[in-house]
Parts: sequence; C-alpha cells; structure tokens
Amino acid sequence: MHINTSFNSIRERFFGTPTPLTGALYEGGKQPEAKIVKAQFIREMPIKVTFAQLIEYHDATPQIRLPVSGYRELITGTDMTFSSEDDSATEFIEEWVRKTNFYDKFENLVTTILICGNGILEKLSESDIEDVSEVDMSTVIAKKRTDTGELEYYEQRQQQGKIVKLGEGSLDRFIEFNLTHYSKQAWGRSLFYPLAVSRVTGGRIMPPLIEVLWGAEDAVGAILNNDAYPIKTVTYPGANDVYLEKETEKWRRHKPGDTRVQKIKPEIEFFESQHSAGRYESHWQHLEKTIEIGTQFPTDIMTGDFTSRASSETTENITMKLVRGYQLYLCNKLKRELFEPLLEQNGFNTEEAKLQISFVAQNIIELEVNQVKDLGAAGYMTPNEVREWLRENTGMELPDDDVLQADKEREQSMEDEQRAQMNKKVDSLESKLTKISFEKDADTKLLEMQSTLEHKMDMVKQAAEDNNKALFKRREKVLERLIMEAEKKLG
Repeated sequence: MHINTSFNSIRERFFGTPTPLTGALYEGGKQPEAKIVKAQFIREMPIKVTFAQLIEYHDATPQIRLPVSGYRELITGTDMTFSSEDDSATEFIEEWVRKTNFYDKFENLVTTILICGNGILEKLSESDIEDVSEVDMSTVIAKKRTDTGELEYYEQRQQQGKIVKLGEGSLDRFIEFNLTHYSKQAWGRSLFYPLAVSRVTGGRIMPPLIEVLWGAEDAVGAILNNDAYPIKTVTYPGANDVYLEKETEKWRRHKPGDTRVQKIKPEIEFFESQHSAGRYESHWQHLEKTIEIGTQFPTDIMTGDFTSRASSETTENITMKLVRGYQLYLCNKLKRELFEPLLEQNGFNTEEAKLQISFVAQNIIELEVNQVKDLGAAGYMTPNEVREWLRENTGMELPDDDVLQADKEREQSMEDEQRAQMNKKVDSLESKLTKISFEKDADTKLLEMQSTLEHKMDMVKQAAEDNNKALFKRREKVLERLIMEAEKKLG
C-alpha cells in the first residue's frame, strides 16, 4: 500500500492529477488479456526447420538461390536516401553510413532475412553506436518471451556447444527484423519456408519439397547416365573360362578405332531403359511451378522463353508491390531503432530533425492505354513501340511488324504508281495547252477562256501534288472539255 501511494505521489508530481482518461491509461489496460501460454514454460525454437538448415537449403539449391538474390537486388538495388529538417543531422547519418560501411552490411542482412525469415543486428555499443554487426543466424537456436510476447533474450550456441543468452538485460543492443510477422509468432517465416518443412498427410511424413526436388534431380541424372551408358553384355558361345579371361583383358584394353582379330564372334547386347523422357515431363513441370510459387518469385522471367517471360512480366507489378512494402518496413525499423537513437546520442533533437529514410524509386510507371496512344501521337514512341506495348500489356493480337511493313511498302508502291500516272497526264494536258495560241488582240471572251484554262490547269496540278485521285479525275475531265471548246473556237 505504501509503495502504491508513493508511486501515485510521484506520478502526480510529474504529470498532474490524472483525468478520468489518463487515469484509466495509468491504472491498467496496457497488458493484453490474451496470453502466449507456451512462452511461460518453454523457450521457442524455429518451427520445424532450423536457421542452419535453411541456410544449407539455400546454398545447395539454385532454384532457391535465384529468388533470394532476385528479391535482395530488388530491395537493396537502389540507393537508400536520408533527409531531415536539419541538414547537419542528414550529413551526420550519411557520414556514419559511409564510415561504418553500413550499406554492405545491410545487403548481407537482407539476404539473411530472406533465407531465415529473421535477422538480428547488434549495436556494438549501447550508449554510443559506433558500429553495427550482423548476428550469425545459424548459431541462434531459440528465444524466450514473456507470456504477453515481450522478448527476454535469444539463445545462441557458441564454441564447444556453450549456450549463451544474448540480450538478457541489454535488449536495446539488438534489432530484430522479420520477413513475416503474424499471430504473435516467435519467428518470421523464410521466403521459401513452405518448401523447407515436412508435412503430414495420410498418416505419413512427406519430406520437404526442396529434398523432393533434390531427389528428382538425382533421378534425372540417373536416367541420363542410364541412357548414355546402358548395360552391355558380351557372350562367347561355347567358350571356356580361360578363353573368357583372355577376351575380358582384350576388351579392357580395347580403345575406340582398334581392330580386333578373333576366332569366335561375340554376341553383344544392350539393355536400355524402356521409359521415354517425356513420361515425366508433366511431373517435372508441376514441381517447377510449385517451387516458383513457394518462393513467390516469377523465375520464368529469368529462364523461360518469350511467352513465359511476357506472362511473368504481368506478375512483376505484384512482385514490386511486395518489395516496396518490405522496403517501407525496413526503413521504419532502421529509423526507429537505429538512426534516431544514433542522432539522440550525438545531441540531435529527433522531433525537430524529422528524419526520413527511403529507397530511390524504381522509376516504374504503370501506363494506361490512352496514355500510350498519346505518347505515340506526340512522337515520344514509335508506332512499333506502341504496338509492342499493346501486345504485351493488353493481350491484343496484332500482326507482326514485318507484315505491316510489307503492307506499307505495297501501299507506297501503288501510291507512287498513281502519282506517276497523274504526272504523265498533267504533262499531256500542258502539251495540249501550248498548242492553243491566243492572239494578243483577241476579243474579251477569248482572253477570259485563256485565263480559265490556265486556272483549271493549276487546279489539276494541285490535285496531282495532293495525290487525290478522285479530285484529279474530276478536274481533268473539266479541263479536257474546256480545251476541246477552245480548239473549236480557234479552228
């Protein structure tokens, strides 16, 4: 009772008399009613697969290494930028990052997080963060939490099997990153976690899909070797053991191209596999697709043909959304648990500095069809580029460029031929006009006729220049009629 009274007096001294709302906040309600029951009794190890095993799976499986390296490059492949209201704070952080070679360490940490689902960064000094170092996750075997999910310490196996409680009494020294975090689970899940754990079905335990893949690849190698080196038997009918021993030695020394002299013709038989490789193609495709889904990465974009790459590119938007979401998580985590404490230790006011951390944008802009058409009309994209974009992003079945080019060349050829015919006709009409002579003292009607003919001739030429066939025909007929009338009048 005395302790409670003292606490209340201290609280009132610093915070004043609690209002009903603040009183409720101080009196209770902060502790969740739901508990993590198992954490009260046992330490929590990674579920079904250890971090060391996950690292081994990654190192030994190229189908896993590719998605991990792909996601790492997408997450860390652009620069991490720092900005704040205080320029000196920004300069301090940038200098610290450069001096500690932080970005290289961060890239390695992201790789660990993708493989293990978790990563731990240790501040080498709690009171003065001079540097940071990644904890080797292959040595981390468990963690201990309170019944409400608060971390107490990590368990690490060190030299000679010694178990050390990392962070006990100094948790601020460690920053834990998780690839996934739901339902208050103790550990995050690896990028390829579904492929790395065994499953129980029908009362039997299935091996992890990664090991199924290993077995399938081993079988493929055995099939290839079987086909390349089938079982071969050599039989000498009626031969005794001494003769067979001599022939065996001859076969052992035999080299390709050698000539053999023998008394008995051997009977040679090959025993080859009776199963065609195509028999397993659908099973292999299913396994490949399962691995791709299990890693959440469109590996077809790296290994497939044009069609599969195009289909994978449609999933790029989903992949990039996952990447941007995780970049945001990393930035917030680093800001809150590393860089803001670092600024405070060096005399900066984080409330005033308002530090912001971000990754340089990937500069991927999702265009709409109308925007692409406008870019084409404005000349920023060629017609072929517009059509290529429409093919890949809308599924439109457009003819190939060479077909369009052939049609365009054919149209141009027809247009050139038409223009040549019109120019030939213009030359003929001009020739007729030059043969009609109007005297200088001709009467007014004849002079008007001459002016009309010259005007109509100009109109015919203009139609020919515009390559307007229909207009050219009409004006040509009018001009020919006027020429005939003029020839009659002038006799």
